[in-house]
Amino acid sequence: MYIKAPTSSDTPLWDRLMGNYTFACLKVAAQLDIYGLIDKGYNTSDKISQALQLSSKGVEQYLLILNHLGYIKMELTQYENTELAKNYLDKNSLYYWGEVLLDPFAIYDINHLDKKIITSLKREYELECKGRSVTDMWQNDEMDNESAAAFTHLMHSQGFASAVKAASDGIFKQVDTLLDAGAGSGTIALAFCETYPNRSAVLFDLAPVCEIAKEYVQKFNKTRQITIAKGNLFSPEWPTGFDGLCFSNVLHDWQEAICGSLLSKAFSLLPKEGFIFIHDMLLDESQLTPSLFSFHLFMNHGSRLYSEKELYQMLTKAGFKNPQSHKALGYFSVISAQKP
Repeated sequence: MYIKAPTSSDTPLWDRLMGNYTFACLKVAAQLDIYGLIDKGYNTSDKISQALQLSSKGVEQYLLILNHLGYIKMELTQYENTELAKNYLDKNSLYYWGEVLLDPFAIYDINHLDKKIITSLKREYELECKGRSVTDMWQNDEMDNESAAAFTHLMHSQGFASAVKAASDGIFKQVDTLLDAGAGSGTIALAFCETYPNRSAVLFDLAPVCEIAKEYVQKFNKTRQITIAKGNLFSPEWPTGFDGLCFSNVLHDWQEAICGSLLSKAFSLLPKEGFIFIHDMLLDESQLTPSLFSFHLFMNHGSRLYSEKELYQMLTKAGFKNPQSHKALGYFSVISAQKP
């Protein structure tokens, strides 16, 4: 039998296979606080292995991976933290990603992702916490304090950097009072008030989430500007008195019909010429990461990312005019529109 050479390289298969280690290595970096060790002067593989009482050969190879990933770099014979690590692996950074990397709900656990994918292809999988559907807990205002705290910290890590970039770029410049609806930690409200010290924001979310949000508002010294309102997006009672409203990382958790009802509610509450904003990752089927994240949302909530075109259509259907897209940070954007 004549054996022909393959017509394409197996490099993509190797990249995906070894890619499994990427998240695991970052998770270990957060667990061991590699950033902190290097920052304190443990800047060689020998020093780090001695400090952690780990294999020197293993640590040397492990640090090589972090170097390839761009979180550390070798200068002469010593390691230094990169700007990427300073922003996202430093426990004292405003944008620390440890809350995500440590994965308290095992959302990204490779050991069961394959089974989870198969389950979701057969039927909609629901992310559970303490035996309850997380989506149901949100919708029915039944989130317990412990779960609320974990999710709020996790979502803050994922969204704050982009929120600050969006606000500092002037995307919310025409707003005097901003409602951060389904706010979580208040990433948008915090960023808005930092950019505009003489303006105000209202942070609106479930009561257990608001308790965690208070900590962030106090931490960033924004108690004078930010009012916290406890409530449920799916109840009739919403705060009033704002001329701008933002859904930040909210709509991607819900199917289109629910998104439509939330946008209609926003339209009814905003004054004439008020603005709505949607801060989220946009679906771009030509890019791998947004496609993966969209499938991740489907697996966990039966939802997905929406494209720029889809959000424009939803906004127009709700009555808004002149939808526009503004680049925020990385894969994130802000879609804005105005009430006529």
